Amino acid sequence: MAHSAVLCICLLFVLLAFGHAKTFSRSRSSSSEEHNNIIKDSSLKDAVDHLAEGIEDVIQTMLNMMEQQLQGHEDNILGRLDEIDEKINHIQQCSCSKRFRVFYAADGRYTLNFEQAKQKCIDNGAKIATVNQLQAAYSFGMDQCNFGWLSDGTVRYPITMPRVGCGEGPPGVRSLGTQDKSKTYDVYCFK
Repeated sequence: MAHSAVLCICLLFVLLAFGHAKTFSRSRSSSSEEHNNIIKDSSLKDAVDHLAEGIEDVIQTMLNMMEQQLQGHEDNILGRLDEIDEKINHIQQCSCSKRFRVFYAADGRYTLNFEQAKQKCIDNGAKIATVNQLQAAYSFGMDQCNFGWLSDGTVRYPITMPRVGCGEGPPGVRSLGTQDKSKTYDVYCFK
């Protein structure tokens, strides 16, 4: 948009200058008295003043548009900062640190009931992960296309890159909700 406005200003300036050049060249072929009258004529000054006002209007319009665009960008950035703050708060609530991590564990695919899932984590020197811990792992990029038990009895999986065969929907921690603890899935452990 800004480029077209500048082109319009340049084109307008060229047309006005060309028009006055034609008037000036016609006047050279006339008598010297007529030539002096054209130079004294205020129409050139008026045209330049009018052009200057037009340029000022275009510049003001461009500045207003740029200000609106910047406000839109600022709103977008503030929204993103709010999202980041929310994720940081969520991660801090899960008591995670660099020493700890969430990992996926299984004995084949979907062979662990809830009690076996807890034991699988214990066998790996860990405990069954909480929803907050899995959410934090997802926030750090964990991507696993397998449902697993969590400590609250829900079955979930983190997916950062949706793909064929991994259910439908946007990225996130997907959930089957609370399940019968005799059903078999895999497990997410926290160590």
